[in-house]
Formats: sequence, C-alpha cells, structure tokens
Amino acid sequence: MKAVGCAVLVVVLAAGGFFGLAAWLVVRGDDQSGLTQRVEATVLDPREVGTGTGSGYRFAYAYEVDGQWYGYDRYVVNERVWTPGDPVSVCVDPDDPHRHVVSLVRPCGQERTDGNFVKEATPRPAPESRDQPAARQP
Repeated sequence: MKAVGCAVLVVVLAAGGFFGLAAWLVVRGDDQSGLTQRVEATVLDPREVGTGTGSGYRFAYAYEVDGQWYGYDRYVVNERVWTPGDPVSVCVDPDDPHRHVVSLVRPCGQERTDGNFVKEATPRPAPESRDQPAARQP
C-alpha cells in the first residue's frame, strides 16, 4: 500500500512540475535578443479604453526601416505606462523588420523587453499624421 501511495505522489509531483514549467515558458514569452535595432514609431489613432488593470489606450503604430514602412494595428497599453504624446519605440530584427516588439523603457537586444511578445508587422504606406489626440470610447 505504501508503494502505491509513493507512486501516486511521484506522478502528482511530476505532473505539477511539467505544468509549472509549461506555464513559466508561456508567461516568459518569446526570446527577443535578435531584436536589436531601435526605431521610433508613429502612433496612429490612440483611443482610451478599459484594460484588465484599469484604463489605458489602444492604438495602431507604424515604423520605418530602410525606406519600408511597417504597421501594427492592435496595441493596448496601461495609462500608467504610456499616454498620448509620449514617444513609442520598437525593437526590430534587422534581418526581418516585420518581427518587432514595442519597447517603452528597456534597451533592445535583451531576452525580454518590457514584457511583450514578438509581433509581426505588415507592410503599409507611410502614415499621414503623427500622434493624434485620444478619442474617448463610449
């Protein structure tokens, strides 16, 4: 009977360790060390929204690398971190500028930058205007 109890304990501990490691890897996010080039982004259409931790802003942004513009349309940030008028930078992969991460504070080229996951931008035309005032969401 003791052997069965020990076997169950080992299985439970192994399963807990497996799921704990899997959760840590998911929360940890993507390796961002290849995103070494910092470029300034142009914020487009910031809108005030509710977030899971209070209020913040949703906006699109565009950035230019080697004459080509790239854009991303669904970025959300807490108002304690960013408000309209603040600069936004992205760290890009110089070999594949579609791959990027928003970096508001940390330098580029680190394994993790500001708690974001690597995003894939799409080519787009140059933006017409910069940093529009925030519009209130109903």
